[in-house]
Amino acid sequence: MKASGRLAVDTNAVIAYREGISEVCALIDEADVIILPVTVLGELLYGALNSAKAEKNEHIIQKFAVHSLVMQVDEAVATRYANVRFDLKKRGNPIPENDIWVAAACLELEVPLLSRDGHFNFVNGLKVINWENTGGI
Repeated sequence: MKASGRLAVDTNAVIAYREGISEVCALIDEADVIILPVTVLGELLYGALNSAKAEKNEHIIQKFAVHSLVMQVDEAVATRYANVRFDLKKRGNPIPENDIWVAAACLELEVPLLSRDGHFNFVNGLKVINWENTGGI
């Protein structure tokens, strides 16, 4: 499946890309613009710092970020975050806090998210591309 246009990436997608998972590499390489939510960048940098090869891993992440559009958190994203979190709470479907920020950024930019995390499916209006599902979506 071709993810032409803009595609946002979750932390696990960037890791899978680095590991050379063919489905992920194809989706990322075929996209016109890769969007890296700043929350995902923070998670990746934390992982690098927490690794045995911190400097090398941080360099790899920075190189990926240079070739991506880093999506910042602004007032519009904060408003989306509040609405998404409230909706998830009302429906009894909480998801990890950082992932609410990632979803809010994707919703604000109206871009699909490449992730294998099934809990993103609880976010109304978010298009998720899961490379582990047959058919890709």
